[in-house]
Amino acid sequence: MRHWLMGLAVLVFVAGCASAPPPGSMSSYQGQDGGLQFLVSPADADVYVDAVYKGKSVDFTGSNALWLDRGLHAIEVRRDGYLTFFRQIQISHGLVEVLVFSLQVDTDER
Repeated sequence: MRHWLMGLAVLVFVAGCASAPPPGSMSSYQGQDGGLQFLVSPADADVYVDAVYKGKSVDFTGSNALWLDRGLHAIEVRRDGYLTFFRQIQISHGLVEVLVFSLQVDTDER
């Protein structure tokens, strides 16, 4: 019985460690609350937040995120020859959301 309880205690401890967030993941970064990353095709699409240019989608991949204040933001991803992607995103404290999509070719521009 003692071995069983000891095994259970170790299992609970390990499970708790495995599900714990990485250090610093629940704190603000550079005064911001949460972030976005983009896995977009084409990768050189322009990213706008609340109608303000922020950079290319490829700038916000891997370990880089677009850090934003908590709340609702209008996200636009644009590139010539493609339809604009638009979405409103709720930024939450300590979370980084990854947007994965392909821009659709604008057939009216051909």
